[in-house]
Amino acid sequence: MAESEVPLISIKPYLEGDAEGSKKVIEQIKFAGEKVGFMMICDHGVPQDIIDENWKATRAYFDLPREKKMEVPMSKDYMYGYSGFEDETLAAGIGMDRGADLKESFALGPPGEDRGVPPRKRYTGLDEFQNASDRYYNAIVDLADKLLEIFALAMNLDKDWFKNKTDKHASALRALNYPALTEVPKPGTLRASEHTDYGTVTILLQENAPGGLQVLNKGGTWQDVQTPPGAFVVNIGDLFQRWTNDLWKSTMHRVVLPPEDLAAQARRQSIAFFQNINADAIVECIPTCLKEGESPKYPPISAGEHLLMKHTASTKSMREAQV
Repeated sequence: MAESEVPLISIKPYLEGDAEGSKKVIEQIKFAGEKVGFMMICDHGVPQDIIDENWKATRAYFDLPREKKMEVPMSKDYMYGYSGFEDETLAAGIGMDRGADLKESFALGPPGEDRGVPPRKRYTGLDEFQNASDRYYNAIVDLADKLLEIFALAMNLDKDWFKNKTDKHASALRALNYPALTEVPKPGTLRASEHTDYGTVTILLQENAPGGLQVLNKGGTWQDVQTPPGAFVVNIGDLFQRWTNDLWKSTMHRVVLPPEDLAAQARRQSIAFFQNINADAIVECIPTCLKEGESPKYPPISAGEHLLMKHTASTKSMREAQV
């Protein structure tokens, strides 16, 4: 497996309890986590009808008038809800100066009121969309839990090591719409500017439309990521890299513009699940990730503090509210 490639990994042996097959899955994911920071997974067990239902409902949601979508807006005090076209610049989170990202989004937070984040706000009259999103969210939570089991085993930990750190998780589901472009964008503008993800692990469903996902490989080259049917893109987040003392990699990525001759027809949709551990969990170097003679590179931090700091840096509406 080359370090410059995003590998495709079937996790079916692990899900089915195949001992020998599970060893191979763990080895493949360990290599991808440490050397690439990205992987694609298939045979993941998420029902296709739940995926299809949510994809269709999400497309219909983004076709609604802006006024309706703005009934549940993202704000300084609510990091979920609707974020409008050009309301965010992801590159700002890593200190880069770029034009606003050419996308709109809707984020759904965790259920319940004991997660250290605001409770969910609901639209009136959009039950089909909200119910489909809820079902998809729950299915991807289960998948994220399985991935963390594999991660734990890859780091010589008990498979349930992360369990008490995610029982009140603050994970977010974020649907993104990259509209077709009818005007020439400003120089340097991207659909989603260069960034790393903030949390532990991201699980992305995407369509292979023109103007898609690129990953910065170890050679410094931007690499297109095209997913086979039924596969998810999975990548390591900043918090997990910090947790592993930089052993596992949170890799830079972006969503580029479509070719100019296709821009007017190149609408693109994706749905990202950002797995965030319990907001009050203290993240400090995992013991098995500390090599002999090394010291932890980072001081302890609460997961909630880390997430808010990263989110605030990249979100226009929140920055303006603090001026």
